[in-house]
Amino acid sequence: MSTRPSTQQQLALYVSSPQSCDYLTQQQSRSIFIAPDTNITAEIYEQLIARGFRRSGKHVYRPHCESCHSCISCRVNTSDFIPSRSQKRILTKNKRLSFIAQDASFSEQHYQLYLRYQTYKHPGGSMEAFSRNEYRSFLCESLGNSIAFETRLGDQLLAVSITDVFEQSLSAVYTFFDPDFSPLSLGTYSVLQQIKQAKSQHKAHVYLGYYVQDSIKMNYKANFRPLEMLIEGQWEAYPKAVNLPDKSSPLGSSLTF
Repeated sequence: MSTRPSTQQQLALYVSSPQSCDYLTQQQSRSIFIAPDTNITAEIYEQLIARGFRRSGKHVYRPHCESCHSCISCRVNTSDFIPSRSQKRILTKNKRLSFIAQDASFSEQHYQLYLRYQTYKHPGGSMEAFSRNEYRSFLCESLGNSIAFETRLGDQLLAVSITDVFEQSLSAVYTFFDPDFSPLSLGTYSVLQQIKQAKSQHKAHVYLGYYVQDSIKMNYKANFRPLEMLIEGQWEAYPKAVNLPDKSSPLGSSLTF
């Protein structure tokens, strides 16, 4: 983790109102979030993701449900990760693709691909009808250095992976892809490439967000083993032969940096 600033700062936390859960049907969810006017530097945010927080645009939050702790922060240790046989097949199948870092500012081509992806993957969801401004707020605004990895076949754009870059880690923010190329397993391919990028830059971890065992949207992360998971405030590594836990723990103390 990055060295802490010499002057400590305590971050105020707020709890959201209950709302429908995006991952588990018939569940209500709540989040802890940090006041939007708080100055959160890239250094502080790297510490926050190591404590289970994520961002949506510049809004930093962490699930805080009273009766459900199914959202578990997870990450890959780049020095320990070895692709599985199926993941190696995906890399071989996609060896003609390029994976190139671009500026994360607004791109009309990215936006149109995002809309196609939402219609295919999450029809009827709240993000399907995002305006350009909503897209900008969600994916083009960040708390530090963000890049957009483009996956292309020749000149054709197949996928975009928005990624935050920190001193010691990468954080996978969001990936979307062309539905016509779903057989290429572009979601898995993008994670594998982000791990490769992090390893080449001598970064220790790639953060994958939340693992939710009972959510098909989120449980694919179990395929990246050994997977490190934040349990009771400690990061634990789980190899392939070990069943993953299905519960995390609430935030039990104030945040001071």
